[in-house]
Amino acid sequence: MKPNRLQIIIVAAALLLSVVIYMMPSQVNMKAKPADATRVAKGGLDETALLQSAASAIDSTQLPTLRMLEDAIKKNGDKDTALLDQVGRFWDNRNIPAAAAIWFEKKAAIQKTELSYLDAAYRYFDAFKMAGDSSLRGMMVQKAIENYNKVIEINPENLNAKTDLGACYAEGTGEPMKGIMLLREVVTKNPEHEMAQYNLGMLSVKSGQLDKAIERFNKVLEINPKRSEMYFYLGQIYVSKGEPDKAIGYYESFVKTANDPQAAQEVKKIISDLKKGKV
Repeated sequence: MKPNRLQIIIVAAALLLSVVIYMMPSQVNMKAKPADATRVAKGGLDETALLQSAASAIDSTQLPTLRMLEDAIKKNGDKDTALLDQVGRFWDNRNIPAAAAIWFEKKAAIQKTELSYLDAAYRYFDAFKMAGDSSLRGMMVQKAIENYNKVIEINPENLNAKTDLGACYAEGTGEPMKGIMLLREVVTKNPEHEMAQYNLGMLSVKSGQLDKAIERFNKVLEINPKRSEMYFYLGQIYVSKGEPDKAIGYYESFVKTANDPQAAQEVKKIISDLKKGKV
Protein backbone atom coordinates (compact mmCIF):
# COMPACT_ATOMS: atom_id res chain seq x y z
CA MET A 1 0.00 0.00 0.00
CA LYS A 2 1.35 3.42 -0.95
CA PRO A 3 2.02 5.55 2.16
CA ASN A 4 -0.04 8.73 2.41
CA ARG A 5 1.46 12.18 2.90
CA LEU A 6 0.80 12.08 6.62
CA GLN A 7 2.72 8.84 7.06
CA ILE A 8 5.63 10.21 5.06
CA ILE A 9 5.80 13.43 7.06
CA ILE A 10 5.49 11.58 10.36
CA VAL A 11 8.38 9.32 9.42
CA ALA A 12 10.42 12.38 8.41
CA ALA A 13 9.55 14.08 11.67
CA ALA A 14 10.57 11.02 13.66
CA LEU A 15 13.93 11.06 11.95
CA LEU A 16 14.26 14.76 12.72
CA LEU A 17 13.42 14.19 16.34
CA SER A 18 16.11 11.54 16.62
CA VAL A 19 18.77 14.14 15.89
CA VAL A 20 20.19 15.05 19.25
CA ILE A 21 21.19 18.55 20.32
CA TYR A 22 20.60 21.67 18.24
CA MET A 23 23.06 20.56 15.60
CA MET A 24 22.14 19.50 12.12
CA PRO A 25 25.31 18.04 10.58
CA SER A 26 26.02 18.96 6.98
CA GLN A 27 28.90 18.37 4.65
CA VAL A 28 31.91 20.59 5.07
CA ASN A 29 32.44 22.79 2.03
CA MET A 30 35.76 21.21 1.08
CA LYS A 31 36.77 19.74 -2.25
CA ALA A 32 39.33 17.44 -0.69
CA LYS A 33 38.16 14.15 0.77
CA PRO A 34 37.29 14.55 4.48
CA ALA A 35 39.90 12.00 5.50
CA ASP A 36 42.56 14.17 3.85
CA ALA A 37 41.58 17.14 5.97
CA THR A 38 42.89 15.74 9.23
CA ARG A 39 45.36 13.11 10.33
CA VAL A 40 45.56 11.81 13.85
CA ALA A 41 49.26 11.76 14.58
CA LYS A 42 51.10 11.61 17.90
CA GLY A 43 50.46 15.31 18.35
CA GLY A 44 46.78 15.09 17.46
CA LEU A 45 45.30 17.29 14.76
CA ASP A 46 47.45 17.78 11.67
CA GLU A 47 46.85 21.51 11.26
CA THR A 48 48.94 21.78 8.10
CA ALA A 49 46.93 19.08 6.32
CA LEU A 50 43.63 20.60 7.38
CA LEU A 51 44.61 24.12 6.28
CA GLN A 52 45.90 22.83 2.95
CA SER A 53 42.63 21.01 2.39
CA ALA A 54 40.67 24.14 3.28
CA ALA A 55 42.77 26.25 0.90
CA SER A 56 42.05 23.80 -1.92
CA ALA A 57 38.32 24.30 -1.37
CA ILE A 58 38.17 28.06 -1.90
CA ASP A 59 38.09 30.01 -5.14
CA SER A 60 41.56 30.58 -6.59
CA THR A 61 40.91 34.33 -6.70
CA GLN A 62 40.85 34.34 -2.89
CA LEU A 63 44.22 32.66 -2.48
CA PRO A 64 46.36 35.83 -2.83
CA THR A 65 44.58 37.38 0.18
CA LEU A 66 45.10 34.20 2.18
CA ARG A 67 48.79 33.97 1.25
CA MET A 68 49.31 37.61 2.14
CA LEU A 69 47.85 37.04 5.59
CA GLU A 70 49.85 33.86 6.13
CA ASP A 71 53.09 35.58 5.03
CA ALA A 72 52.41 38.44 7.43
CA ILE A 73 51.92 35.96 10.27
CA LYS A 74 55.20 34.19 9.44
CA LYS A 75 56.99 37.53 9.39
CA ASN A 76 55.60 38.50 12.80
CA GLY A 77 56.42 35.17 14.42
CA ASP A 78 52.86 33.96 14.96
CA LYS A 79 52.42 36.41 17.87
CA ASP A 80 50.36 39.19 16.29
CA THR A 81 46.87 38.54 17.69
CA ALA A 82 45.26 41.04 15.32
CA LEU A 83 46.63 39.13 12.34
CA LEU A 84 45.61 35.79 13.84
CA ASP A 85 42.12 37.17 14.28
CA GLN A 86 42.09 38.45 10.71
CA VAL A 87 43.03 35.13 9.14
CA GLY A 88 40.53 33.36 11.40
CA ARG A 89 37.78 35.64 10.14
CA PHE A 90 38.95 35.03 6.58
CA TRP A 91 37.88 31.41 7.12
CA ASP A 92 34.72 32.47 8.97
CA ASN A 93 33.64 34.37 5.88
CA ARG A 94 34.05 31.23 3.81
CA ASN A 95 32.16 29.05 6.28
CA ILE A 96 35.04 26.69 7.05
CA PRO A 97 35.05 26.75 10.87
CA ALA A 98 37.67 24.01 11.24
CA ALA A 99 40.28 26.26 9.59
CA ALA A 100 39.06 29.34 11.47
CA ALA A 101 39.27 27.50 14.80
CA ILE A 102 42.96 26.76 14.36
CA TRP A 103 43.82 30.46 14.12
CA PHE A 104 41.51 31.50 16.94
CA GLU A 105 43.06 28.82 19.14
CA LYS A 106 46.51 30.26 18.39
CA LYS A 107 45.18 33.66 19.40
CA ALA A 108 43.73 32.20 22.60
CA ALA A 109 47.07 30.59 23.46
CA ILE A 110 48.53 34.10 23.59
CA GLN A 111 45.68 36.02 25.22
CA LYS A 112 44.50 33.25 27.58
CA THR A 113 41.14 34.98 28.17
CA GLU A 114 37.63 33.65 28.53
CA LEU A 115 36.52 35.33 25.31
CA SER A 116 39.47 34.12 23.24
CA TYR A 117 38.98 30.50 24.33
CA LEU A 118 35.26 30.87 23.55
CA ASP A 119 36.10 32.09 20.06
CA ALA A 120 38.10 28.92 19.45
CA ALA A 121 35.61 26.62 21.15
CA TYR A 122 32.60 27.91 19.21
CA ARG A 123 34.35 27.30 15.91
CA TYR A 124 35.55 23.81 16.80
CA PHE A 125 31.98 23.08 17.93
CA ASP A 126 30.62 24.34 14.60
CA ALA A 127 33.24 22.28 12.75
CA PHE A 128 32.13 19.21 14.71
CA LYS A 129 28.51 19.82 13.70
CA MET A 130 29.42 20.28 10.04
CA ALA A 131 31.94 17.48 9.62
CA GLY A 132 30.81 14.53 7.55
CA ASP A 133 33.86 12.41 8.31
CA SER A 134 33.94 10.55 11.62
CA SER A 135 37.65 11.07 12.24
CA LEU A 136 37.31 14.81 11.69
CA ARG A 137 34.22 14.95 13.90
CA GLY A 138 36.08 13.16 16.66
CA MET A 139 39.03 15.51 16.49
CA MET A 140 36.86 18.64 16.32
CA VAL A 141 34.75 17.66 19.30
CA GLN A 142 37.85 16.93 21.40
CA LYS A 143 39.30 20.33 20.52
CA ALA A 144 35.97 21.97 21.35
CA ILE A 145 35.93 20.20 24.72
CA GLU A 146 39.48 21.35 25.48
CA ASN A 147 38.64 24.98 24.80
CA TYR A 148 35.27 24.96 26.57
CA ASN A 149 36.98 23.50 29.64
CA LYS A 150 39.46 26.38 29.56
CA VAL A 151 36.56 28.83 29.44
CA ILE A 152 34.96 27.18 32.46
CA GLU A 153 38.27 27.14 34.36
CA ILE A 154 38.31 30.92 34.01
CA ASN A 155 34.59 31.41 34.59
CA PRO A 156 32.74 28.45 36.16
CA GLU A 157 29.47 30.39 35.82
CA ASN A 158 29.54 30.57 32.02
CA LEU A 159 26.36 28.57 31.45
CA ASN A 160 26.45 28.93 27.66
CA ALA A 161 29.86 27.26 27.59
CA LYS A 162 28.62 24.51 29.91
CA THR A 163 25.63 23.95 27.64
CA ASP A 164 27.82 23.55 24.57
CA LEU A 165 30.24 21.38 26.53
CA GLY A 166 27.33 19.18 27.59
CA ALA A 167 26.27 18.91 23.96
CA CYS A 168 29.79 17.89 22.98
CA TYR A 169 29.94 15.10 25.56
CA ALA A 170 26.39 13.90 24.87
CA GLU A 171 26.66 13.79 21.10
CA GLY A 172 30.35 13.44 20.32
CA THR A 173 31.93 11.18 22.93
CA GLY A 174 31.41 7.90 24.72
CA GLU A 175 30.38 9.81 27.86
CA PRO A 176 26.79 10.94 27.19
CA MET A 177 25.87 10.97 30.89
CA LYS A 178 28.62 13.49 31.53
CA GLY A 179 26.92 15.74 29.00
CA ILE A 180 23.49 15.19 30.50
CA MET A 181 24.78 16.04 33.98
CA LEU A 182 26.27 19.29 32.69
CA LEU A 183 22.99 20.22 31.01
CA ARG A 184 21.05 19.42 34.18
CA GLU A 185 23.47 21.57 36.15
CA VAL A 186 22.76 24.46 33.80
CA VAL A 187 18.96 24.23 34.10
CA THR A 188 19.24 23.84 37.87
CA LYS A 189 21.13 27.12 38.05
CA ASN A 190 18.98 28.78 35.38
CA PRO A 191 15.69 27.05 34.49
CA GLU A 192 15.20 29.70 31.78
CA HIS A 193 18.24 28.59 29.79
CA GLU A 194 16.59 27.90 26.44
CA MET A 195 19.29 25.84 24.71
CA ALA A 196 19.98 23.62 27.72
CA GLN A 197 16.26 22.85 28.03
CA TYR A 198 16.08 22.17 24.29
CA ASN A 199 19.07 19.83 24.37
CA LEU A 200 17.64 17.89 27.30
CA GLY A 201 14.35 17.60 25.44
CA MET A 202 16.04 16.18 22.35
CA LEU A 203 18.00 13.74 24.49
CA SER A 204 14.73 12.65 26.10
CA VAL A 205 13.27 11.97 22.64
CA LYS A 206 16.30 9.93 21.68
CA SER A 207 15.98 7.80 24.81
CA GLY A 208 12.23 7.34 24.31
CA GLN A 209 11.26 9.40 27.38
CA LEU A 210 8.51 11.29 25.59
CA ASP A 211 6.81 12.71 28.69
CA LYS A 212 10.09 14.27 29.77
CA ALA A 213 10.57 15.60 26.24
CA ILE A 214 7.10 17.21 26.39
CA GLU A 215 8.01 18.90 29.65
CA ARG A 216 11.30 20.23 28.26
CA PHE A 217 9.82 21.42 24.96
CA ASN A 218 6.96 23.20 26.71
CA LYS A 219 9.53 24.92 28.90
CA VAL A 220 11.35 26.08 25.76
CA LEU A 221 8.07 27.55 24.49
CA GLU A 222 7.48 29.24 27.83
CA ILE A 223 10.90 30.87 27.46
CA ASN A 224 10.56 31.61 23.74
CA PRO A 225 7.06 31.26 22.24
CA LYS A 226 8.47 32.02 18.78
CA ARG A 227 10.35 28.70 18.58
CA SER A 228 7.88 27.33 16.04
CA GLU A 229 9.67 24.02 15.57
CA MET A 230 8.81 23.17 19.19
CA TYR A 231 5.11 23.15 18.29
CA PHE A 232 5.84 20.77 15.44
CA TYR A 233 7.92 18.45 17.63
CA LEU A 234 5.23 18.40 20.29
CA GLY A 235 2.58 17.67 17.68
CA GLN A 236 4.63 14.75 16.42
CA ILE A 237 5.15 13.40 19.93
CA TYR A 238 1.42 13.45 20.61
CA VAL A 239 0.71 11.70 17.30
CA SER A 240 3.14 8.96 18.34
CA LYS A 241 1.37 8.76 21.74
CA GLY A 242 -2.00 8.32 20.03
CA GLU A 243 -3.41 11.68 21.21
CA PRO A 244 -4.50 13.40 17.98
CA ASP A 245 -6.50 16.20 19.63
CA LYS A 246 -3.43 17.45 21.48
CA ALA A 247 -1.34 16.99 18.36
CA ILE A 248 -3.74 19.15 16.36
CA GLY A 249 -3.46 21.97 18.89
CA TYR A 250 0.31 22.06 18.62
CA TYR A 251 0.28 21.71 14.84
CA GLU A 252 -2.12 24.66 14.61
CA SER A 253 0.26 26.72 16.74
CA PHE A 254 3.06 25.73 14.38
CA VAL A 255 1.07 26.98 11.38
CA LYS A 256 0.50 30.33 13.13
CA THR A 257 4.16 30.84 13.99
CA ALA A 258 6.07 29.14 11.14
CA ASN A 259 8.31 31.31 8.99
CA ASP A 260 8.25 28.77 6.15
CA PRO A 261 4.98 28.99 4.17
CA GLN A 262 5.57 25.63 2.49
CA ALA A 263 6.09 23.88 5.84
CA ALA A 264 2.93 25.56 7.16
CA GLN A 265 0.95 24.25 4.19
CA GLU A 266 2.20 20.71 4.72
CA VAL A 267 1.27 20.82 8.38
CA LYS A 268 -2.20 22.12 7.47
CA LYS A 269 -2.62 18.93 5.44
CA ILE A 270 -1.55 16.88 8.46
CA ILE A 271 -4.16 18.68 10.57
CA SER A 272 -6.83 17.98 7.97
CA ASP A 273 -5.93 14.28 7.87
CA LEU A 274 -5.94 14.07 11.66
CA LYS A 275 -9.37 15.67 11.86
CA LYS A 276 -10.66 13.19 9.28
CA GLY A 277 -9.25 10.32 11.32
CA LYS A 278 -6.91 9.18 8.57
CA VAL A 279 -4.11 8.30 10.96
